Amino acid sequence: MVPGTFLARNAGHVKDCKRGLILGRQKMHLRQRRLTRFLQVMNGMGFPFTESTLTQEDGFSEAFFKGLGYPEIEAMDFTDAEGAQHVHDLNLPCPKALHGKFDLVIDGGTSEHIFHIGTALDTCHQLLKPGGVMMSFVACDGWFGHGFFQTGPDVPWRYWHHARGYEMLEVSIVSRKEPGRIIPIHDPTGQPRGGERALSGPHMIVYACRKPLKAPPYRMPVQGHYTEADHV
Repeated sequence: MVPGTFLARNAGHVKDCKRGLILGRQKMHLRQRRLTRFLQVMNGMGFPFTESTLTQEDGFSEAFFKGLGYPEIEAMDFTDAEGAQHVHDLNLPCPKALHGKFDLVIDGGTSEHIFHIGTALDTCHQLLKPGGVMMSFVACDGWFGHGFFQTGPDVPWRYWHHARGYEMLEVSIVSRKEPGRIIPIHDPTGQPRGGERALSGPHMIVYACRKPLKAPPYRMPVQGHYTEADHV
């Protein structure tokens, strides 16, 4: 529910995108009760899905993306077991032949499972064309052991915004138990302890951002509460 409503909210940002890539080919994972509820939510957001137009026989999510108006979505994975078009281990730098080839890159709950997560994020940046959109929905708290990492606010704000110069379109956290409750997350730079907050139960951080047409000088990201004014 959380990833689906996030993708629907941000569909307007990708209306001009021609080529998209998702890290790991995604399945819908909707049992009948959740499917019925999800269809109601999507219809309420202005997307007139039916069960037949939302789901596909193999369980994957391309029909959903198409119904939201997203471009055709290719997949990158470390094996071709689920039909990914691009086989690559995200622990390693991506082939230069793929640099700047995509208008849209989606981290669909994948980077938290990559040990060298910084390399995976650098790869997402390299895959995008100038002006392209990066989207992510990953675990941020309450999922101990789900992946190697849980992502905090400094990743979207300090890496994508301050280090890479991206325009932030949305940065929020959402509880899996309360998907309708969206909590905006502001830039933690300069906040005491980086804008820490205590959460109860599994939450996801969702963010969308746009790559600048001209890249600013890159500075290695530093967490927001460790920066000084001349280093921000």
